[in-house]
Amino acid sequence: MKFGILTLAFYGSSTLNRMLKNTGGMVDRIYLSHSPVPWSKYNKNARKQFVSEFNRDSLKDLPYSEKITFIEGVWETDEAQREHALQVARQEGMDYLIIQDADEFYLPEEFMKNIEGIRNNPNHPVYTCPWVKFWKNTRFIMEARNHEGKINQVISSCPNFAVNVSWPGIHFEISRLVNGMDKAFKLEGICLHLCWVLSDEQVLKKISTWGHSHQFDYRNWYKHKWLAWEPSTKYIGVFSRANYNRAVPNTFQLPEEIMDLPDPEQTYVSLTFTEKLKSLYIDIQSVVKAKLLESSYSKD
Repeated sequence: MKFGILTLAFYGSSTLNRMLKNTGGMVDRIYLSHSPVPWSKYNKNARKQFVSEFNRDSLKDLPYSEKITFIEGVWETDEAQREHALQVARQEGMDYLIIQDADEFYLPEEFMKNIEGIRNNPNHPVYTCPWVKFWKNTRFIMEARNHEGKINQVISSCPNFAVNVSWPGIHFEISRLVNGMDKAFKLEGICLHLCWVLSDEQVLKKISTWGHSHQFDYRNWYKHKWLAWEPSTKYIGVFSRANYNRAVPNTFQLPEEIMDLPDPEQTYVSLTFTEKLKSLYIDIQSVVKAKLLESSYSKD
């Protein structure tokens, strides 16, 4: 079996080297896909405001550069960019394509646990794994309100760990999700997702340009939950604030590639009284919706 990794180079250039060192030695190929401009579907003004932070001249200096297939282009959507890379991986004879963004890390034994899980269960279109989401730095992780019927969980599900390249009709549908997710096989190796271990500037760029920008009021979230965050802050979820209760101290071991990761540049900006009221109102709406949804599930 041949395994490749797909990662995108627009975001996360600050951790790309570390991520490649983390798992690049355990796969056959690395598919590094880069667009100099953001996707246009989710925010029509994104291309006027942001450009990629990746420098293609650094390719030769990247870890495991001999394994890298560099793909460059301009795509309207996240899924279109990933689909292009999937097609290239298929042409190059990969059997499974691991989806690992530049802010996702594994302990070696956890990554290999997933590889072995695929080897032992090869006949599935897609594979998922558990992950932990980090908040602000490597000392805090996000606590989910409810995951698979369990409350206050710090472990939730990664949308997908890997795609079976040769599965008939497999393709990316929405961002990193492929068709056939209802047939996904659950692996056990935990992904450590540094999704919010970013500077203020990087967070604003991310939420203004990524494939979810159109799904929530990112300007208010940035002001209410990111800039004004304190350890006592509640309801820090992105799409629905109530999805994540709060940030709690991290108790997971870090791989050596991120043990010395410096804290990003972040500034605390307090809310005005009016802004606090607005944030509280949005929080209450989110909690009520979450409780109604949970109630409907329990009735089913």
